[in-house]
Amino acid sequence: MKITDFALIFMAITLPMIIIVYVNVSFTIKSQELEMYYQKVVDIAMEDAVYEMKEVENSDKEIDYGYSGTSNKKVNINAEVGVNTFFNTLYKNLNIEGNESAESYLQLFVPAIAIVDYNGVQISSNQEFQKINENGTEETMTKHVLGPKRYYTYTYSIIRNGLEYSYVDGVPNSGNIVSTHTVEFTMDDYITHRGYNYTEDEDIITQSFYIDDAKNNREITAGVVSSEEAKLRSELVTHLLDIRKSVIVDTVTKELNQAVNRNNRYARSAGITYTFAFPATTQDEMYSVIENVGIVAFIQGISIGNKYLNSKAYGVASVEQKTRFYFTAPNDKSKYKMNLYHKDIECPEYRISKINDMVPKYATSKQQAATAVTRGTLFDKKQVFQGFYPCPLCNP
Repeated sequence: MKITDFALIFMAITLPMIIIVYVNVSFTIKSQELEMYYQKVVDIAMEDAVYEMKEVENSDKEIDYGYSGTSNKKVNINAEVGVNTFFNTLYKNLNIEGNESAESYLQLFVPAIAIVDYNGVQISSNQEFQKINENGTEETMTKHVLGPKRYYTYTYSIIRNGLEYSYVDGVPNSGNIVSTHTVEFTMDDYITHRGYNYTEDEDIITQSFYIDDAKNNREITAGVVSSEEAKLRSELVTHLLDIRKSVIVDTVTKELNQAVNRNNRYARSAGITYTFAFPATTQDEMYSVIENVGIVAFIQGISIGNKYLNSKAYGVASVEQKTRFYFTAPNDKSKYKMNLYHKDIECPEYRISKINDMVPKYATSKQQAATAVTRGTLFDKKQVFQGFYPCPLCNP
Protein backbone atom coordinates (compact mmCIF):
# COMPACT_ATOMS: atom_id res chain seq x y z
CA MET A 1 0.00 0.00 0.00
CA LYS A 2 1.31 3.41 -0.95
CA ILE A 3 2.15 6.12 1.56
CA THR A 4 -0.57 8.29 0.06
CA ASP A 5 -3.10 5.59 0.86
CA PHE A 6 -2.00 5.57 4.51
CA ALA A 7 -2.28 9.34 4.57
CA LEU A 8 -5.84 9.21 3.22
CA ILE A 9 -6.83 6.56 5.77
CA PHE A 10 -5.25 8.63 8.56
CA MET A 11 -7.12 11.75 7.45
CA ALA A 12 -10.36 9.81 7.17
CA ILE A 13 -9.99 8.66 10.79
CA THR A 14 -8.65 11.83 12.40
CA LEU A 15 -10.55 14.54 10.49
CA PRO A 16 -13.96 13.76 12.06
CA MET A 17 -12.31 13.74 15.49
CA ILE A 18 -10.70 17.12 14.82
CA ILE A 19 -14.03 18.54 13.66
CA ILE A 20 -15.84 17.22 16.75
CA VAL A 21 -13.19 18.65 19.08
CA TYR A 22 -13.31 22.00 17.25
CA VAL A 23 -17.10 22.17 17.46
CA ASN A 24 -17.08 21.25 21.17
CA VAL A 25 -14.42 23.86 21.94
CA SER A 26 -16.35 26.47 19.96
CA PHE A 27 -19.56 25.64 21.85
CA THR A 28 -17.71 25.76 25.16
CA ILE A 29 -16.19 29.17 24.42
CA LYS A 30 -19.54 30.47 23.21
CA SER A 31 -21.36 29.15 26.26
CA GLN A 32 -18.78 30.73 28.56
CA GLU A 33 -19.20 34.07 26.82
CA LEU A 34 -22.98 33.82 27.10
CA GLU A 35 -22.76 32.81 30.75
CA MET A 36 -20.55 35.81 31.53
CA TYR A 37 -22.95 38.08 29.65
CA TYR A 38 -26.04 36.82 31.46
CA GLN A 39 -24.26 36.94 34.82
CA LYS A 40 -23.33 40.57 34.19
CA VAL A 41 -26.93 41.39 33.27
CA VAL A 42 -28.15 39.68 36.45
CA ASP A 43 -25.57 41.47 38.62
CA ILE A 44 -26.59 44.86 37.21
CA ALA A 45 -30.25 44.05 37.85
CA MET A 46 -29.38 43.08 41.42
CA GLU A 47 -27.47 46.32 42.04
CA ASP A 48 -30.40 48.38 40.74
CA ALA A 49 -32.88 46.43 42.87
CA VAL A 50 -30.86 46.92 46.07
CA TYR A 51 -30.46 50.63 45.40
CA GLU A 52 -34.11 51.27 44.59
CA MET A 53 -35.68 49.14 47.31
CA LYS A 54 -33.75 50.84 50.13
CA GLU A 55 -35.77 53.51 51.86
CA VAL A 56 -34.46 55.70 54.66
CA GLU A 57 -37.04 57.08 57.02
CA ASN A 58 -37.33 58.42 60.52
CA SER A 59 -36.99 55.66 63.08
CA ASP A 60 -40.00 54.40 64.98
CA LYS A 61 -39.31 55.02 68.65
CA GLU A 62 -41.62 52.15 69.57
CA ILE A 63 -39.21 49.75 67.88
CA ASP A 64 -35.50 49.70 68.63
CA TYR A 65 -34.09 48.03 65.54
CA GLY A 66 -30.58 48.00 66.95
CA TYR A 67 -29.06 49.44 63.79
CA SER A 68 -29.73 52.83 62.23
CA GLY A 69 -28.25 55.59 60.15
CA THR A 70 -26.21 58.53 61.43
CA SER A 71 -29.12 60.92 61.93
CA ASN A 72 -31.50 58.77 63.93
CA LYS A 73 -32.56 56.96 60.77
CA LYS A 74 -33.09 53.30 59.99
CA VAL A 75 -32.95 51.33 56.78
CA ASN A 76 -36.31 50.13 55.58
CA ILE A 77 -36.88 48.23 52.35
CA ASN A 78 -39.75 48.18 49.89
CA ALA A 79 -39.93 44.57 48.70
CA GLU A 80 -42.24 45.27 45.76
CA VAL A 81 -39.98 48.02 44.43
CA GLY A 82 -36.99 45.68 44.70
CA VAL A 83 -38.63 42.89 42.69
CA ASN A 84 -40.03 45.24 40.04
CA THR A 85 -36.69 46.99 39.60
CA PHE A 86 -34.87 43.67 39.25
CA PHE A 87 -37.15 42.53 36.43
CA ASN A 88 -37.31 45.93 34.70
CA THR A 89 -33.52 46.07 34.50
CA LEU A 90 -33.45 42.54 33.06
CA TYR A 91 -36.06 43.51 30.45
CA LYS A 92 -34.07 46.59 29.38
CA ASN A 93 -30.71 44.85 29.13
CA LEU A 94 -32.17 41.86 27.27
CA ASN A 95 -34.08 44.16 24.89
CA ILE A 96 -37.53 42.75 25.65
CA GLU A 97 -38.98 45.71 27.56
CA GLY A 98 -42.62 46.24 26.61
CA ASN A 99 -43.01 42.77 25.08
CA GLU A 100 -45.48 41.31 27.60
CA SER A 101 -45.21 37.74 26.30
CA ALA A 102 -41.40 37.78 26.39
CA GLU A 103 -41.38 39.36 29.83
CA SER A 104 -43.78 36.74 31.18
CA TYR A 105 -41.73 33.95 29.60
CA LEU A 106 -38.48 35.28 31.11
CA GLN A 107 -40.05 35.31 34.57
CA LEU A 108 -40.43 31.53 34.35
CA PHE A 109 -36.63 31.27 34.35
CA VAL A 110 -36.51 33.19 37.63
CA PRO A 111 -38.06 30.59 39.95
CA ALA A 112 -37.69 32.64 43.13
CA ILE A 113 -36.61 35.99 44.55
CA ALA A 114 -36.23 36.47 48.31
CA ILE A 115 -36.41 39.86 50.00
CA VAL A 116 -34.54 39.23 53.24
CA ASP A 117 -35.78 41.81 55.76
CA TYR A 118 -34.78 42.57 59.35
CA ASN A 119 -37.51 40.40 60.91
CA GLY A 120 -38.78 38.20 58.08
CA VAL A 121 -38.52 37.18 54.44
CA GLN A 122 -40.84 37.75 51.48
CA ILE A 123 -40.71 35.48 48.46
CA SER A 124 -41.62 36.55 44.94
CA SER A 125 -42.48 33.54 42.79
CA ASN A 126 -44.56 32.61 39.77
CA GLN A 127 -48.29 32.17 40.27
CA GLU A 128 -51.16 31.59 37.88
CA PHE A 129 -54.00 34.06 37.47
CA GLN A 130 -56.84 34.65 35.02
CA LYS A 131 -56.78 37.56 32.58
CA ILE A 132 -59.22 38.86 29.98
CA ASN A 133 -57.40 39.19 26.66
CA GLU A 134 -58.06 41.55 23.74
CA ASN A 135 -60.68 39.17 22.33
CA GLY A 136 -62.67 39.34 25.54
CA THR A 137 -61.96 35.74 26.49
CA GLU A 138 -60.36 34.55 29.71
CA GLU A 139 -56.87 33.09 29.60
CA THR A 140 -54.45 31.78 32.20
CA MET A 141 -51.31 33.83 32.75
CA THR A 142 -48.25 33.25 34.91
CA LYS A 143 -46.59 36.12 36.70
CA HIS A 144 -44.29 36.80 39.64
CA VAL A 145 -46.28 37.69 42.75
CA LEU A 146 -44.83 38.85 46.08
CA GLY A 147 -46.03 36.68 48.96
CA PRO A 148 -46.65 37.66 52.59
CA LYS A 149 -43.78 38.08 55.00
CA ARG A 150 -42.65 34.91 56.79
CA TYR A 151 -41.18 35.73 60.15
CA TYR A 152 -38.07 34.03 61.53
CA THR A 153 -40.07 31.96 63.98
CA TYR A 154 -38.96 29.39 66.52
CA THR A 155 -41.20 27.48 68.95
CA TYR A 156 -40.20 25.68 72.12
CA SER A 157 -41.95 24.25 75.17
CA ILE A 158 -41.01 23.95 78.82
CA ILE A 159 -41.88 20.60 80.37
CA ARG A 160 -41.73 19.28 83.93
CA ASN A 161 -40.52 15.86 85.01
CA GLY A 162 -41.12 15.58 88.74
CA LEU A 163 -39.35 18.57 90.25
CA GLU A 164 -37.10 19.18 87.24
CA TYR A 165 -37.80 21.49 84.31
CA SER A 166 -36.37 21.41 80.80
CA TYR A 167 -37.12 22.82 77.34
CA VAL A 168 -37.73 21.03 74.04
CA ASP A 169 -38.13 22.18 70.46
CA GLY A 170 -41.70 22.58 69.22
CA VAL A 171 -44.76 21.38 71.11
CA PRO A 172 -44.65 17.73 72.24
CA ASN A 173 -47.72 15.52 71.81
CA SER A 174 -47.52 14.31 75.37
CA GLY A 175 -45.87 15.13 78.67
CA ASN A 176 -46.37 17.63 81.42
CA ILE A 177 -46.18 20.88 79.44
CA VAL A 178 -45.71 23.93 81.63
CA SER A 179 -45.71 26.57 78.87
CA THR A 180 -45.28 26.99 75.13
CA HIS A 181 -43.31 29.81 73.56
CA THR A 182 -42.98 31.39 70.12
CA VAL A 183 -39.99 33.58 69.36
CA GLU A 184 -39.63 35.81 66.31
CA PHE A 185 -35.95 36.46 65.65
CA THR A 186 -34.35 39.43 63.90
CA MET A 187 -30.96 40.10 62.36
CA ASP A 188 -29.63 41.06 65.76
CA ASP A 189 -30.52 39.78 69.24
CA TYR A 190 -33.82 41.67 69.42
CA ILE A 191 -36.81 39.29 69.57
CA THR A 192 -40.58 39.29 69.90
CA HIS A 193 -41.86 36.71 72.38
CA ARG A 194 -45.34 35.31 73.00
CA GLY A 195 -46.80 32.07 74.28
CA TYR A 196 -49.16 30.33 76.68
CA ASN A 197 -48.67 29.61 80.39
CA TYR A 198 -50.49 26.40 81.32
CA THR A 199 -49.68 26.85 85.00
CA GLU A 200 -51.66 30.11 85.09
CA ASP A 201 -53.97 29.08 82.22
CA GLU A 202 -53.41 32.35 80.38
CA ASP A 203 -51.63 33.84 77.40
CA ILE A 204 -48.13 35.18 77.90
CA ILE A 205 -48.07 38.90 77.16
CA THR A 206 -46.40 39.66 73.82
CA GLN A 207 -43.19 41.57 74.40
CA SER A 208 -40.12 42.64 72.42
CA PHE A 209 -36.68 42.73 74.04
CA TYR A 210 -33.07 41.69 73.65
CA ILE A 211 -32.51 38.01 74.34
CA ASP A 212 -30.04 38.57 77.18
CA ASP A 213 -31.91 41.53 78.72
CA ALA A 214 -32.39 40.20 82.27
CA LYS A 215 -34.86 42.98 83.08
CA ASN A 216 -37.34 41.91 80.40
CA ASN A 217 -36.67 38.30 79.43
CA ARG A 218 -38.24 36.55 82.42
CA GLU A 219 -41.25 35.35 80.41
CA ILE A 220 -39.08 32.99 78.34
CA THR A 221 -39.37 30.61 81.33
CA ALA A 222 -43.02 31.36 82.17
CA GLY A 223 -44.58 28.72 84.40
CA VAL A 224 -41.34 27.64 86.10
CA VAL A 225 -41.78 28.18 89.83
CA SER A 226 -38.81 26.32 91.31
CA SER A 227 -35.35 27.55 92.28
CA GLU A 228 -34.18 26.12 88.95
CA GLU A 229 -35.79 29.03 87.03
CA ALA A 230 -32.67 31.22 86.87
CA LYS A 231 -30.53 28.33 85.64
CA LEU A 232 -33.07 27.31 83.00
CA ARG A 233 -33.42 30.93 81.83
CA SER A 234 -29.65 31.19 81.45
CA GLU A 235 -29.64 27.99 79.38
CA LEU A 236 -32.47 29.28 77.20
CA VAL A 237 -30.73 32.60 76.60
CA THR A 238 -27.63 30.74 75.40
CA HIS A 239 -29.74 28.41 73.27
CA LEU A 240 -31.66 31.25 71.61
CA LEU A 241 -28.47 33.18 70.88
CA ASP A 242 -26.91 30.06 69.36
CA ILE A 243 -29.79 29.11 67.06
CA ARG A 244 -30.82 32.59 65.84
CA LYS A 245 -28.81 32.53 62.62
CA SER A 246 -29.73 28.94 61.77
CA VAL A 247 -33.46 29.70 62.25
CA ILE A 248 -33.20 32.69 59.89
CA VAL A 249 -31.25 30.71 57.27
CA ASP A 250 -33.63 27.74 57.54
CA THR A 251 -36.66 30.01 57.10
CA VAL A 252 -35.24 31.71 54.02
CA THR A 253 -34.00 28.43 52.55
CA LYS A 254 -37.31 26.63 53.12
CA GLU A 255 -39.34 29.39 51.49
CA LEU A 256 -36.99 29.58 48.50
CA ASN A 257 -36.93 25.80 48.08
CA GLN A 258 -40.72 25.59 48.00
CA ALA A 259 -40.95 28.41 45.45
CA VAL A 260 -38.34 26.82 43.17
CA ASN A 261 -40.12 23.45 43.27
CA ARG A 262 -43.52 25.05 42.51
CA ASN A 263 -42.04 26.75 39.48
CA ASN A 264 -41.57 23.42 37.71
CA ARG A 265 -45.33 23.03 37.23
CA TYR A 266 -45.69 26.44 35.60
CA ALA A 267 -42.60 25.90 33.46
CA ARG A 268 -43.88 22.57 32.13
CA SER A 269 -47.17 24.22 31.18
CA ALA A 270 -45.17 26.72 29.10
CA GLY A 271 -43.20 23.94 27.37
CA ILE A 272 -39.97 24.35 29.34
CA THR A 273 -38.37 20.95 29.96
CA TYR A 274 -35.65 22.15 32.34
CA THR A 275 -36.10 20.92 35.93
CA PHE A 276 -35.64 23.77 38.40
CA ALA A 277 -33.96 22.87 41.69
CA PHE A 278 -32.73 24.75 44.73
CA PRO A 279 -28.92 25.16 44.44
CA ALA A 280 -27.23 22.80 46.87
CA THR A 281 -24.56 25.26 48.00
CA THR A 282 -26.87 28.16 48.75
CA GLN A 283 -27.56 27.37 52.42
CA ASP A 284 -23.92 27.86 53.42
CA GLU A 285 -23.75 31.10 51.47
CA MET A 286 -26.87 32.36 53.23
CA TYR A 287 -25.04 32.80 56.51
CA SER A 288 -23.11 35.72 55.02
CA VAL A 289 -26.27 37.17 53.44
CA ILE A 290 -28.36 37.46 56.61
CA GLU A 291 -26.00 39.95 58.26
CA ASN A 292 -27.97 42.76 56.57
CA VAL A 293 -31.26 43.17 54.77
CA GLY A 294 -31.02 42.33 51.08
CA ILE A 295 -32.26 40.34 48.12
CA VAL A 296 -31.52 36.87 46.72
CA ALA A 297 -32.48 35.73 43.22
CA PHE A 298 -32.08 32.54 41.20
CA ILE A 299 -32.03 32.41 37.40
CA GLN A 300 -31.98 28.94 35.88
CA GLY A 301 -32.70 27.00 32.70
CA ILE A 302 -31.73 29.55 30.01
CA SER A 303 -29.86 27.70 27.26
CA ILE A 304 -26.28 28.96 26.79
CA GLY A 305 -24.50 26.95 24.12
CA ASN A 306 -24.15 23.36 25.24
CA LYS A 307 -25.42 23.89 28.82
CA TYR A 308 -27.96 25.81 30.91
CA LEU A 309 -27.53 28.94 32.97
CA ASN A 310 -27.73 28.29 36.71
CA SER A 311 -27.09 31.65 38.35
CA LYS A 312 -27.37 32.90 41.92
CA ALA A 313 -27.32 36.59 42.73
CA TYR A 314 -27.12 38.33 46.09
CA GLY A 315 -27.47 41.98 47.00
CA VAL A 316 -27.21 43.59 50.42
CA ALA A 317 -28.73 46.90 51.46
CA SER A 318 -26.02 47.49 54.03
CA VAL A 319 -26.25 50.16 56.67
CA GLU A 320 -23.39 52.62 56.49
CA GLN A 321 -23.12 53.23 60.21
CA LYS A 322 -24.85 51.95 63.30
CA THR A 323 -26.54 54.22 65.78
CA ARG A 324 -24.12 55.33 68.46
CA PHE A 325 -25.30 56.00 72.00
CA TYR A 326 -22.58 58.08 73.70
CA PHE A 327 -21.80 57.90 77.42
CA THR A 328 -21.39 60.70 79.95
CA ALA A 329 -20.93 60.93 83.72
CA PRO A 330 -22.04 63.94 85.79
CA ASN A 331 -19.64 66.68 86.85
CA ASP A 332 -20.08 70.00 88.68
CA LYS A 333 -21.69 71.63 85.61
CA SER A 334 -24.05 68.76 84.74
CA LYS A 335 -27.78 69.39 84.96
CA TYR A 336 -28.56 65.72 85.56
CA LYS A 337 -26.63 63.98 88.33
CA MET A 338 -26.61 60.51 86.78
CA ASN A 339 -24.77 58.49 84.17
CA LEU A 340 -26.43 59.08 80.79
CA TYR A 341 -26.31 57.87 77.22
CA HIS A 342 -27.08 60.22 74.32
CA LYS A 343 -28.04 59.81 70.68
CA ASP A 344 -26.72 63.24 69.66
CA ILE A 345 -23.22 64.57 70.37
CA GLU A 346 -24.64 68.06 69.94
CA CYS A 347 -26.84 67.50 73.00
CA PRO A 348 -26.05 70.29 75.56
CA GLU A 349 -25.83 67.76 78.39
CA TYR A 350 -23.38 65.63 76.41
CA ARG A 351 -21.14 68.59 75.63
CA ILE A 352 -21.00 69.56 79.31
CA SER A 353 -20.61 66.05 80.78
CA LYS A 354 -18.52 64.14 78.23
CA ILE A 355 -15.32 62.45 79.40
CA ASN A 356 -12.62 62.57 76.76
CA ASP A 357 -10.93 59.30 77.75
CA MET A 358 -14.16 57.34 78.30
CA VAL A 359 -13.68 53.71 77.16
CA PRO A 360 -15.80 52.58 75.49
CA LYS A 361 -17.17 55.91 74.30
CA TYR A 362 -20.44 54.52 72.95
CA ALA A 363 -22.72 51.49 72.46
CA THR A 364 -24.68 50.50 69.35
CA SER A 365 -28.01 49.68 71.01
CA LYS A 366 -30.04 51.00 73.91
CA GLN A 367 -29.83 47.69 75.75
CA GLN A 368 -26.03 47.67 75.46
CA ALA A 369 -25.87 51.29 76.59
CA ALA A 370 -28.02 50.68 79.67
CA THR A 371 -25.90 47.75 80.87
CA ALA A 372 -22.47 49.06 79.82
CA VAL A 373 -19.46 49.31 82.12
CA THR A 374 -17.04 52.10 81.15
CA ARG A 375 -13.88 53.71 82.47
CA GLY A 376 -12.61 57.27 82.39
CA THR A 377 -11.09 60.15 84.31
CA LEU A 378 -13.42 62.33 86.38
CA PHE A 379 -12.24 64.85 88.97
CA ASP A 380 -8.66 63.85 88.15
CA LYS A 381 -9.32 60.28 89.18
CA LYS A 382 -9.66 57.09 87.15
CA GLN A 383 -13.15 55.72 87.75
CA VAL A 384 -15.49 52.93 86.64
CA PHE A 385 -19.01 53.91 85.50
CA GLN A 386 -22.03 51.67 85.16
CA GLY A 387 -25.80 52.03 85.15
CA PHE A 388 -26.56 54.47 82.29
CA TYR A 389 -29.94 56.13 81.68
CA PRO A 390 -31.37 57.77 78.53
CA CYS A 391 -30.69 61.48 78.39
CA PRO A 392 -33.88 63.49 79.08
CA LEU A 393 -32.77 66.16 76.59
CA CYS A 394 -31.88 64.28 73.40
CA ASN A 395 -34.24 61.41 74.32
CA PRO A 396 -32.48 58.44 72.65
